[in-house]
Amino acid sequence: MSSDIEVLCPRCKVPMNFYSRTERTSKSDGLEIKVTRYFKCPVCGRSIVDEVLEAKVTSDGLRVTSKHNGLEKLAIVRRVSHS
Repeated sequence: MSSDIEVLCPRCKVPMNFYSRTERTSKSDGLEIKVTRYFKCPVCGRSIVDEVLEAKVTSDGLRVTSKHNGLEKLAIVRRVSHS
C-alpha cells in the first residue's frame, strides 16, 4: 500500500505542484550550481521552498551546502595529493 502526501496551498487550499530548478553560474573563482526544490500553487502561483542544494567548485575543492526546513548542513571536500 502506498501513501501519497499532498501539500496544500495556505491561501487556496488546493494541492500544490512540486518543481525543481537548477541554476549554473561560472565565476572567476569557480563554478556554482544551485538546485531549488519547491512547491507551487497552480491557482494563485504562491511558491514554498522545500530544499536548496548549493555546490561550489573552486581550486580548493568542492563545497556543498544543503538547506532544508530552516536547517543548514555544510560539507567541504578537498583534494589531497599524496607524494
